[in-house]
Amino acid sequence: MKPVLELNNISFSFDGKKATLSDISLHLEEGEKVGLVGANGAGKSTLLWCALGLLRAHGEVRFFGQRRNAESLRRVAVVFQNPEDQLFMPSLLDDLTLPLLNRGVSRESAEVSAHEALARVGLDSLGGKPARQLSLGQRKRAAIASALVGSPELLFLDEPTSELDGRSRRELASLLQTLNLTLLIASHDLTFLKNIVTRVIALDEGRSAGSFVAGDFFQNTILLKQLGLI
Repeated sequence: MKPVLELNNISFSFDGKKATLSDISLHLEEGEKVGLVGANGAGKSTLLWCALGLLRAHGEVRFFGQRRNAESLRRVAVVFQNPEDQLFMPSLLDDLTLPLLNRGVSRESAEVSAHEALARVGLDSLGGKPARQLSLGQRKRAAIASALVGSPELLFLDEPTSELDGRSRRELASLLQTLNLTLLIASHDLTFLKNIVTRVIALDEGRSAGSFVAGDFFQNTILLKQLGLI
């Protein structure tokens, strides 16, 4: 298997005094679907932003076997917790075509790719609508479409089930199961993760608590309680 993401000894502090992340190392291999878990405040989102370079951390970040750079980051996409951070144009088609147009893709090709991405998440008929007219579940799926439109090989998702009802969570899980790419899903929603991931990386107050086979992890009630997940 090829390495897709390697984090080596990542540490970060917002104020330069108290560590938010301390000496975290992890790796993802091609095709893996991995859950990044921990209680609220464990550092899940912060670790994603450090990996992407949105926060400046100590340590080494490697994508696809090379140090993080503009070329490797083009192969990575992210779905933020709040869809509004990604969907703000007059229509979903505009949201999805904008990044492609900025890369120099022709409008015709960009629109074809946008329709294909919306179809993958079951929203092709809503491409002419603005995100604000969609339900939260639809907006979450549209945000995934906006990430997929660039054909990434690695997808980060930050708390994708936040505020979703049961039906929307099930629909989202079904969608993620069909994606043929590497996933790192930051979430404390264990029921959701059970249906998707094969491995779990756990954080506890900004420190690594280990990497586990998913089935073993979800059945380890003592560890789940220690991590504040149940």
